[in-house]
Amino acid sequence: MKNPIRVTVALDEETYEIFNRLKENFKNSQSELVRRALKFYNDYRMFENYDWNKIKTYVEMLSEGEHVILDIDHWIAFLRFIETHPDKEEFWKIHRDVARAHAEEFKGRDAKYVLERLEACNFFRINAKNGEWTLVLNHESTKKFIKDFLEEVFKNMGLNVEIKEDLMKLRLKFNNPPP
Repeated sequence: MKNPIRVTVALDEETYEIFNRLKENFKNSQSELVRRALKFYNDYRMFENYDWNKIKTYVEMLSEGEHVILDIDHWIAFLRFIETHPDKEEFWKIHRDVARAHAEEFKGRDAKYVLERLEACNFFRINAKNGEWTLVLNHESTKKFIKDFLEEVFKNMGLNVEIKEDLMKLRLKFNNPPP
């Protein structure tokens, strides 16, 4: 290994306290801590073009253990199976029950929050224009699932919404003032 290049840095008091705390927590030398911090910062820059609110939502949802990551092919297979199952109406009843429970969780929030949270679940992409929302679906099979869910959630939140279906889109127009 070549001789290391020496660098001198000046830290303000707050940064110095953080530096010492990290050095103690990680049980690293000052040099190793700085090397790791620089590598971390370099890797962090890779995420500059990402929506940090979405990343925060992902971390929150996954860390609480109430959500899962599911391959899109599994998701579509699941929905197709439901449509051919003899007890499919029971599934849709439970689905509406879950939507009502989510409406309770969303109390005090607006439709934008709800839609952005579901967008983070990768159910659709949102395009909003002139008080109308277009949800671009990832597959036609998801249309009924999303539409039924949103109708139930918004109804139980006291929001009056009209949902129109296109082939791969749902168009939402709120009849009460848009949130």
